[in-house]
Amino acid sequence: MKLTTLLPLSLVGLSAAQAPAPYTDAKSGVTFNTYIHPSNGYFFGIALPQNTTGNTDFIATIGGKGTGWSGVSLGGGMLNKLLIVAWPNGQNVVSSFRKTANFGSPPVATGAFNQTAIANGTYTNATHWTYTFLCSKCILADKTTFGAADTTANFGWAFNAQAPAQKNNAGSTVAKHSDQGQVAFDLTKARSANFTTWKGYAAPPKVARGFEA
Repeated sequence: MKLTTLLPLSLVGLSAAQAPAPYTDAKSGVTFNTYIHPSNGYFFGIALPQNTTGNTDFIATIGGKGTGWSGVSLGGGMLNKLLIVAWPNGQNVVSSFRKTANFGSPPVATGAFNQTAIANGTYTNATHWTYTFLCSKCILADKTTFGAADTTANFGWAFNAQAPAQKNNAGSTVAKHSDQGQVAFDLTKARSANFTTWKGYAAPPKVARGFEA
């Protein structure tokens, strides 16, 4: 089955992309600089404000096909970086921050950072699932993430078609990724004067350790 049959129309034009490229999500209206894996259905996109001074927030979209999990490292590699892992649970999407010093299923990470879903961009359907969210206080100065003023950054990505052990638990263990890599993002293509408007689309989180949209 061709990948283009598994993606929403807004993503079809990017389905063969090997490098991140801008696209506007039809449901949320947010424009992201987005990487889409050419075969497994994984995707991750990021939106940033134009003014980098003092900014620690971004908006992201992450998803895939099937019932497995998708993850992103905000610092490139896996070890000792701030990670985000998400997966579908019925009509909902579950997500949490993770961090680990060792290879294996990373434990939940806690801190001042938090996720707030953007409802119009968070959904599951017959072909794929999508989680769109505001990540607040997520750009850290400790080198575990990219920097606020960076013009380019490497993001690590990981995917496994196998569902987590406890799909309704944001802290569930996850099986080792079946696909993974790093992608260089041009962050200048992620910046927009509309960021403050898009940020206002986020709704309060529903769970304390992680998020279920």
